Amino acid sequence: MTEPPAVDRDRLPHAVTHLVTVFEQLGAEHKALVAEVEKTTAKERRGTVNRMAEGVAQASYTLSHIVNMLATVHGLKVLGIDRQFSKDEDGRDYSPLDSLGRPSETLYEAASCLQAVAHTLGKAYAPTRKHPALARARCPQQLGTALISLRAALELVCADLAADQDVEAVTEYTPTLTFLSELEERACRTVPAQGAGPTADEVAAAIRTNPDIARAAAAALATTA
Repeated sequence: MTEPPAVDRDRLPHAVTHLVTVFEQLGAEHKALVAEVEKTTAKERRGTVNRMAEGVAQASYTLSHIVNMLATVHGLKVLGIDRQFSKDEDGRDYSPLDSLGRPSETLYEAASCLQAVAHTLGKAYAPTRKHPALARARCPQQLGTALISLRAALELVCADLAADQDVEAVTEYTPTLTFLSELEERACRTVPAQGAGPTADEVAAAIRTNPDIARAAAAALATTA
């Protein structure tokens, strides 16, 4: 039997590595959201932030499940197990005793769960009518890394499905890959830092030193009013 190329054997371990990154990076975002809930007094605003924290927590929980699934798929493939049946006295498949694991079925389930994680995070960061500004990452670097890694993991799982002769899997999950890129761009966008400018004390000191500054400022404000 011809061994598959190394890159094929390595897809799932790489996918798991990306998912571990997602799992780790979601921690900072969840912590920041929980802290925001605790200090927010406005009921509706607090409810929105709390929903976001719950969404991140749910995504994290599902990720743990997916990692176990992919580890199972990888192990079954390495061991060469794919729906082996018991045999009767003539060596034919004997189905009443069920069969051993089937990697392709578990891989399909993992891909669907990855899609669910993407949409769970999308729902968490969906702008609300009253508080659209809340739909942003509190830790944009960490959440951005999580979304990019989630996309990479799904791409690898799709590639593995395609290698198992399901070439349509790539097309099926393309909208989710696009969605993750758009979510990362929208929710993790950072505003360039503005110059700090002079402090109030510095302005007052400048005016005391040179009263003409105050007169010039007053004239400028009158002109632009």
